[in-house]
Amino acid sequence: YTVAYDEEKDEFVVEGPRIEKMLGYTNIESEKGFLFFQRFLKEQGILDDLEEHGIQEGDTVKMYGHAFEYYK
Repeated sequence: YTVAYDEEKDEFVVEGPRIEKMLGYTNIESEKGFLFFQRFLKEQGILDDLEEHGIQEGDTVKMYGHAFEYYK
């Protein structure tokens, strides 16, 4: 996966095949799905990578059309 910052849209963009497959089977709009999604990001080290890119709480992250605010 890759992590990039889109200055124009002021959001972090994460792309990768594992994430795409996981999002195809998970409804992150539901509380249970979102908790699973957060656990996945943490287990894969994606949250650590976002922090290395300077993400802060409240920043927007976009993954395959799903946008959410980052919180630890």
